[in-house]
Amino acid sequence: MKKRIGRLVLGMLGLGAVLSFGSSARAQISSPPNLQGQPAVHAWSVPGVINSQGLGTFFACTNTLGSTVTVGVEVFGPAGGAALNDASATSLAVAPGATVLFATSPPVGFTIDSNLSAGLVFKGSARVLATTSSKASQQILCTAFVADASFSPPTSMTGLNVIRRNTQQGE
Repeated sequence: MKKRIGRLVLGMLGLGAVLSFGSSARAQISSPPNLQGQPAVHAWSVPGVINSQGLGTFFACTNTLGSTVTVGVEVFGPAGGAALNDASATSLAVAPGATVLFATSPPVGFTIDSNLSAGLVFKGSARVLATTSSKASQQILCTAFVADASFSPPTSMTGLNVIRRNTQQGE
């Protein structure tokens, strides 16, 4: 009986450790950095970011709000952790109705508005940040794609899923 209670206590302690580790891992994702000195919210998540072998990842965002909003993109490596770029330094003020294009590296053949300078990324993710409320950030419309950045026109291109914050909808 004592052995059984001891195992139960150890199991509860292990579960507690796993749960507390899980919530500390989520805390980093829910705490975006300021963009150009303004508080920001995490609007969109993008898995599948690549910046290697001539491929780059591109993020196009349109502001459908009635006021200017600062938008930034943070890129993360396969292990997560700290961002590979400075989202504040590469963020842009997006006027109402305007569209901007961010890229992990500059392409040949078309123009980008902000080079994220993410370095080499074989498999990563990104999050789009905005200086607006969480609800209003839904009106910052974004899409993402991976394209051959070495040729004009690109010889390959594929879309990436853009997911509302931490939840995937429609699947």
